[in-house]
Amino acid sequence: MEKIYLKNYRAPDFTIENIKLEFDLDENKTTVINRMTVKKNTSTADLELNGEKIELVSIELNGRKLNSSEYKLNEELLTLKNTPTEFELKITTCLNPKENTELSGLYYSGGFLCTQCEAEGFRRITYFLDRPDVMTKFHVTLRADKKKFPVLLSNGNRLDSKDIGDGRHQIEWEDPFKKPSYLFALVAGDLGEIRDEFQSLSHRKINLEIYAPHGKQNLCHHAMRSLKKAMKWDEERFGLEYDLDDYMIVAIDDFNMGAMENKGLNIFNSRLVLADENTATDLDFHHIESVVGHEYFHNWTGNRVTLRDWFHLSLKEGLTVFRDQEFSADMTDPGIQRINDVSDLRERQFIEDAGPSAHPVRPESCYSVDNFYTATIYEKGSEIIRMMSTMVGHSGFRKGMDTYFSRHDGHAVTIEDYIQSIAEPNKKDWQQFRSWYSQAGTPTVTVYESYDEAKKEYHLNLEQFCAPSQSQPEKKPFHIPLSFELFGPNGHVFDIHTDKISRNSEGQKLIELKENSMSLTFTDIPSRPVLSLLRQFSAPINLKWSRPDKDLFFLMTKDTDGFNRREAAMSLGLNFLKKALQDIRQGKTPDPDAAFIEAYQVILNDKLLSPAFKALMLELPSENILIQKEEIFDAANFLKVRQWAGPYLGQKFAPQLEKIYHEFSNSESKIYDFTSAGRRKLKNSTLLTWVLSGQPAALLSAVNQYKEAKNMTDRVASLYALSQTESSHFDELLEHFRNTWKHDGLVMNKWFSLQSVSCRKDTYQRVQNLLNHSEFSIKNPNNVYAVLRSFIGNASVCHSTHGNVYEFLVDQILKVDQFNPQVASRICGIFDHYAKMPLPQKVQLKLQAERALKHPKLSKNVRELIEPVLLL
Repeated sequence: MEKIYLKNYRAPDFTIENIKLEFDLDENKTTVINRMTVKKNTSTADLELNGEKIELVSIELNGRKLNSSEYKLNEELLTLKNTPTEFELKITTCLNPKENTELSGLYYSGGFLCTQCEAEGFRRITYFLDRPDVMTKFHVTLRADKKKFPVLLSNGNRLDSKDIGDGRHQIEWEDPFKKPSYLFALVAGDLGEIRDEFQSLSHRKINLEIYAPHGKQNLCHHAMRSLKKAMKWDEERFGLEYDLDDYMIVAIDDFNMGAMENKGLNIFNSRLVLADENTATDLDFHHIESVVGHEYFHNWTGNRVTLRDWFHLSLKEGLTVFRDQEFSADMTDPGIQRINDVSDLRERQFIEDAGPSAHPVRPESCYSVDNFYTATIYEKGSEIIRMMSTMVGHSGFRKGMDTYFSRHDGHAVTIEDYIQSIAEPNKKDWQQFRSWYSQAGTPTVTVYESYDEAKKEYHLNLEQFCAPSQSQPEKKPFHIPLSFELFGPNGHVFDIHTDKISRNSEGQKLIELKENSMSLTFTDIPSRPVLSLLRQFSAPINLKWSRPDKDLFFLMTKDTDGFNRREAAMSLGLNFLKKALQDIRQGKTPDPDAAFIEAYQVILNDKLLSPAFKALMLELPSENILIQKEEIFDAANFLKVRQWAGPYLGQKFAPQLEKIYHEFSNSESKIYDFTSAGRRKLKNSTLLTWVLSGQPAALLSAVNQYKEAKNMTDRVASLYALSQTESSHFDELLEHFRNTWKHDGLVMNKWFSLQSVSCRKDTYQRVQNLLNHSEFSIKNPNNVYAVLRSFIGNASVCHSTHGNVYEFLVDQILKVDQFNPQVASRICGIFDHYAKMPLPQKVQLKLQAERALKHPKLSKNVRELIEPVLLL
C-alpha cells in the first residue's frame, strides 16, 4: 500500500481541453464513450490515465484504433507512450452500476442511477486524469430507456432532448465552465420534482428544480425555500451570483456523504432534503437549511475556484463551512449559532485532535484521500477562516474575498493562495499564522491574572502549549487571536490602556498571542476587573484557567457576549461533574457543588433569557467534554456520573422544571421557525431533566407528549427522555413508533438511533438485535450510521459494556469494509478515546486493532485509521 505525499506534488504533464461523454445507461451494463482533446505540457511524459473497476473496450488515437501492444493497462492506470503534442483520444468503457456497492463512481440505488465522483470516483466511470487541477469543459449525452429512466440529468445547461427509437430517449448537457472531474454528475431514473425560480442580482431568471422519489415531492419545499434564501444571502453578503440557467438538487437514499456540490446538479442524501413537521425534527430542518446553503456556496468556493490537490481540501471545505455557519447565523440567532458550532467542534474535532487519527488541517501524507473528510478538515478549517475574519474584521474580510475571486476564478489553487488573498489587501503578515494548517492538535492557553490595588494595574500572563503528536514531536507557537473585554463590578466595560493589543475594522479588541508566553499590564483600572477572554470563541483552543466561582457567576449573568455567558455556565457545570466524578472514584456519594446549584437556580428563574438561549444555559457539559478534561476515561465511573447528575437535578428542581415544561407546552406550534423551535427546545430540555427525576408525573408527561405530539420534534424528545430511564413506557412507545413509520426509511433511522444512544442496561443487546432487524440494511450508509456510529458515540455506555463489545464492533467494521470502505472508515470511532483508556481496556482495543490489521482484504481507508493505535 503506497503512501501519497503532499511534497511530491507536480503539475500535470497533460491538460484535457474538453471532453465529450456519451452514456448508454442501464443498471446492469452501461457503456461510456469518452472523446477528449488532450494537450501535452512536457516533452517526454507518458500519458497516465486513472481507471478502476471498469472494463476497457477500445482506444482510438486521432481516429486510429490502438492494439494492446500500444498501451499498458493495470488495475489503476492506462498508460499511453509517445503521444503527439496535441491529439484526440476516444476511449470506450463498460461498467456494471448494480454491482457497485461502494457507492463511488456510477452506481444503481433504489431504481435510480447516480454518481458520486468526489474524491476519486470519476475513474470508475472512464479513464481520465482524475485530479482536481485538471479542469475541463464537459459536454454530456445521456441515452436510456425512457420508461425506466424518464429523467436524465447532468451538469450545466440543457441543450437538446429527443426520442431515439426503441423506447429510448436522449438528452444533451453542456457545462460552459471548466471543472475538475470530481464535480461531474449524472442522475437517471423515474423521479418526481418541484420547481421554482430565482431572480438574480443582474435580473437573470434561474430555474430551480428539486427531484425526489415519487410521493416525496411534498417533502422538498423546505429545501427549496432554503436554496432561495442561500442564493439571496450570497449575493448580499459576498456579491456572488449564480452563473448557470438551472440549479438542480436530487435526493438519493443510498449516499455515503451528506451531499455533493457537483456544478449545477447537487446530489443529496435524502435525510438532508426531505422534511415536514410530521417526519423531521427542528434539528433536521436546521441541518437541511445549512447543508443546502453549504452546497450552493460551493459554486464559488470549490467549483469556480477549486483546489490544486486533495491535501488542500480545507481550501474549499473549511471556507464553505465558515460561509454556511455565517448564513445560518443570519437566518437564526448569531449567538446561539456560534454556541452550537463550537459545541460541534468540541464534540467531534477536539476528540479527533486528541486521538490516534490526529492530523493537520492540511495533511502531509495519506493512504486514501477519502479519509480527508474529517472534522479537522471541515470544522477546524472553518475556525481558521474565522480567525482571519476576526483579525481583519468583516469589511476587511470581504475585501480579501473579492481579491481571492478576482485573482483565482477558474483556477485550481492552494491554501497559501487563499491566505495571501486575505492578507495582502489588509496589509497583514500571516507567515506564522500558517502553522494552523500544518500542525495537528488543539493548543492550550494557560491564563494567570492578578490585580495591584495600589497601582491600579491589572496583570495578565498567557502561555500556550500544544501536546506532541505522532508525526510532530515539537510544535511551534501558534498565532492565536484572543478577543476580550475587561468588566467592572457593575458590568461596565473598562477603557483599555496598553500598547499590546490590536483592533479589527469593527473595533473588536484582540490580544494576538504569537510566542510561547506573553505578559500584559493594563493601567488605570480603578478596581479588580473580570476578564472575558476568548469571546465568540475567537480561536479553536482550550483555556486552562483557575477562575473563582464568583467571576464565573458574574460572567454568566452580566457578560455582553452570549457565547461567554454560556461558557461561564458550562464551566460551573463542568466543576459540578468533575467533583461528582472524583467522589464516585473514591467510593463516595457525590456531594453537589454549591456554586453550580445556585447558578442553575438563577438560570431557571431568569425571565429575560430567550427560550432557545435558556435551554442552552441549562445544559450540562456533554460526556465528550468531560472526557477531554480528564486524564483517564474510566467509562464505568463516567456512566455513574451520568446516571447520578441528571436525576439529582431533576429531583432537586422538579417544581421549577415542571412549571417551565407546562408553560411552554401550552403554546405549542406545529410549524418550524426559529422562535417556535426555541420554545420546543426549552420545553423538551426541561422535560428530559424532569423525567430523569423518576417522578411518575414526569414519566406520564413524556408519554402524553408522545401521544399528543403535533410534530416529530416532540415525539423524538419524548422517546429520548424515556431512553435514558428503565421505564417500560420506552418499549411501548417504540413499538408504536415502528408500526407508524416502518415504511419510511428516514424516520426509521431515528428509531434505530434512539435505541443506540440509550442509557438502558440492555443497550448493547439492542444494538446487536438491530443489525438483524427487517428494516435494517448493512449496505445502507444511513442505517449503519444510525445504529453503529450512534452507539460508538454513546461513549460511557459503549465502553463500559462487558463482554465482547470491541470484538463485535470490529467485526462490523470489517464486514462493511468488504463492500464500502468509506462507510467502514466512518465507524472506526471506537478507537478515538484509546489514549485515555485504563490499561485493561487498552489491551482489549489493541488486540482488536491488531486483528483488524491482519485481515487480508482490509481497505487502505480503514488501515490508515487503525494503524496509529498500535503506535500509542
